[in-house]
Amino acid sequence: MRFVTRLKKESTLFKQMFISVFLIGSVLIIGFGSVIYHRTYTNIQQTFLQKHREAVNQVKFNLEHKIQMVEYAFSTYSNTQNFKQNLQANYTDMQYRDVQNINSQLAYISIMGIEDASYQLINVDKGWKIDQGSLKQLSNEDVLMYQAMGNQDRYIDWQSGDGHLRMIMTLPVFSQNTNALGIAEINHQAITQLVAHQSDSFLNIVNTEGTVLYSDGETMDEQLISKIIGDYDAGGVIKGSDQQSYVYTQSEYNNWAYVMRLAPQEVSTAMGSFRTSLIGIGGMLIVLLAFLAYRIARIAMSPINRISEVLKPKKQGEKVEVNQVISEINQILSHNQILSGEMDRQKPELASLFLLNLFRGCIAEKDIPSKLQQFGYHVSPQDHFRVMLIQIDDLCGRDPINGDVFLLAIQNLVAEIIPDDLRMQPIIFRQETQGTLLTFSSEIKQSDIFAYCQMIRKAAKDYLKIKISIGISDDYQSLHLTKEAVKNAEESLRYRLNLGKEVIIFFDDIATRFDKSAVIQYPTETESTFLDAMRSGDLPMIKESYTQVVTQILQDNTNPMTIESAYFQLINNIIRLGQLLGADYTSLQKSRKVYQQVLNQNHLFKIEQSIYDELVIPIVETIQIKNDHEIRSLSNKIVLLIHQQYDQDLSLDRVAEQLHYNANYLSNVFKKEMTVTFADYLQNYRLKIAKKWLEETELTIKEIAARLKYTNSQNFIRFFKKKEQVTPGEYRKKFS
Repeated sequence: MRFVTRLKKESTLFKQMFISVFLIGSVLIIGFGSVIYHRTYTNIQQTFLQKHREAVNQVKFNLEHKIQMVEYAFSTYSNTQNFKQNLQANYTDMQYRDVQNINSQLAYISIMGIEDASYQLINVDKGWKIDQGSLKQLSNEDVLMYQAMGNQDRYIDWQSGDGHLRMIMTLPVFSQNTNALGIAEINHQAITQLVAHQSDSFLNIVNTEGTVLYSDGETMDEQLISKIIGDYDAGGVIKGSDQQSYVYTQSEYNNWAYVMRLAPQEVSTAMGSFRTSLIGIGGMLIVLLAFLAYRIARIAMSPINRISEVLKPKKQGEKVEVNQVISEINQILSHNQILSGEMDRQKPELASLFLLNLFRGCIAEKDIPSKLQQFGYHVSPQDHFRVMLIQIDDLCGRDPINGDVFLLAIQNLVAEIIPDDLRMQPIIFRQETQGTLLTFSSEIKQSDIFAYCQMIRKAAKDYLKIKISIGISDDYQSLHLTKEAVKNAEESLRYRLNLGKEVIIFFDDIATRFDKSAVIQYPTETESTFLDAMRSGDLPMIKESYTQVVTQILQDNTNPMTIESAYFQLINNIIRLGQLLGADYTSLQKSRKVYQQVLNQNHLFKIEQSIYDELVIPIVETIQIKNDHEIRSLSNKIVLLIHQQYDQDLSLDRVAEQLHYNANYLSNVFKKEMTVTFADYLQNYRLKIAKKWLEETELTIKEIAARLKYTNSQNFIRFFKKKEQVTPGEYRKKFS
């Protein structure tokens, strides 16, 4: 009866042990899986939000650029003499040529702005409008409606209609008498093509009054619109009542808010395969845990079962043999030795895990002494510590996939070169980085540590054929400060930006230079020369001035963080110049890759080369192609005007007014393309016409001079003789 009772107790104890181990392990697995899932979900969500931020900013840039071009075109045209003359004409006085001239201007505005939009010019005072290429007379109701449109406080007003967005601009701009309107009706399909956002996203455009000017399907609720237009920030992310994230940006040009939505199902869809994999792995771990819990419970109960078996009488009255009990106890001791051996074999792995958690600051200060004692480390309050981090600079042509193997080899080198009493167990801290916690009974000289580092670096180069850099933290005396020391060692490694490869850097040496509040020193004047060179397209000058900019950045900034910030400022200014000069979107898209390389690359030469090759050269090439085409087109237009109007009072200012360009700019363009000045070309062409008239007509020399707009015939005769070496009369005699 006692034996049965004992068996029941043993069975109950076995179940309790099994359930305890299983529950604790399950909680750890589920908790760890939940943390991984949450962090992954957060990272993916941030990636999607960043993608939407870039998309909404691109939408704003594309649309505002076109709108500004329409505004500029209307404004420029409204200040021309032709426009002012046309505004004085009644409906019945408008000539076909006048209508064609206005249609040409509207077509030009269409090319400058949004091509698929329709453009109208309304003369409110005279009661006519030009729309779709034809002249129409306005009714009294139409005149009143357009007068109401023009009586707004703003010179540009926007109206959202059914399927279109209407831009109403009072003309002339900046004039007290605004008796005309320029209207651009942009249908939503044209805006959709212009913004070119992703088909699976949500886009709304809202003005400062809360009116939705454009939506590609769904429209935000009024509460969300109020939150967005009431926010004084330039942009951000806001939660709607539907618990979805809305990414928005505010326009500095017209204060519109551009809004895109990140639906939770987008992130959930991206997480689908990961969620399935994580559940599968968790299930496998729980099954494995059940097996391990069973084995642990069996192993834990094994000594008790054996002693019970030995001490249990086989028959009533039978005595237990002493030798048999001693034999069983010996077996128990033997099993204990085996278990102790297993623990000793796993001790280095557990010690590595302890040091890794210490580096990451994941161990409470009160738990550190017990952990040190558990792994055989004897630390006193007088001991000093330093963190040494070794990073691989160059695998010298090896496949990067083998980086972990070389880190393990570096770990063995550290263990062989640095004595056991001066360090704790070396560990692999993270990708491409090996870490070691150095320990000293008193503060050790930097020269001694430097000597060990030189030996490690030389061994890595001679035996492993790789290049490494070493960063050493400052001295500290409390192990709970290890995480901060790791950051200092990492900052030392980061200082390779200034020194190059294969360096040994002590944080003590750079701490005096390292100022977290350091102001960025940026070579503004040198950069201005470089940007001017980009505008001109002079490649040798671009290369020389670019080298001067990056050299001055490195000379003026000693902090790696300020160097990075200066590089980012340089990249931003290059991109802004490319946008202003009309570089294509593909060239500007490469800026993402360049930003990433500046963040991840520690080699200055590669950073500088990446900015130059991936950003500067593509932008210069696309701008050069566009400028060459524009110059040829403008030169041809100028030549055509000379051939058509040579017998009028033609000047470069008059040509500039007709083409809507600056006269100085046209002068430079014409000289560059035609290799002669505008005045010389005009005089030479008039000379050509004069010779033709002298040969083929009976016009007098005085009549020819008057027709060619010479102030008097003597000036014409002097110019003719200077060019042809004979007077006009002598020239005519040759053909009489």
